[in-house]
Amino acid sequence: MKRALSALQRVREIEKKQARQSFADAERARIAQEVRVDTILAAVEESRGRGAPAEGEAVWAHMEHAFRLRMEVQLRSERSVLEQRAVEVSRRRAVLNEATRATRVVEVAIERIEEMEALEARRADGRRLDALAGIRWWRENES
Repeated sequence: MKRALSALQRVREIEKKQARQSFADAERARIAQEVRVDTILAAVEESRGRGAPAEGEAVWAHMEHAFRLRMEVQLRSERSVLEQRAVEVSRRRAVLNEATRATRVVEVAIERIEEMEALEARRADGRRLDALAGIRWWRENES
């Protein structure tokens, strides 16, 4: 039984390692997406902060307005991707937590088996010592 649990423990450790790697990859992707969103947001804010163009520059005003609109559409799109990545990170975190919990269950089972084996070994040693003590007592009393 212990061999089977040891094999299961190795499998669970591999699953846990894969879950940890998957979570780390998802978290890195989320952080990169967050940086993209922040960059676009900064560009939109900077374009708003420039102020209105002078009179007679209607073409430039229209181009700046069109740029701002494109950036805001891109910002919404990138925020949507960021939300999806955040959901993926949460899902992978849950998978990692479950893998950790499953690994711990197997570890506890193996620890209990080892404790029972150690207890049984101590009992066997005690019985052996009792038998030796009995033999010694008989030898001493027969003389």
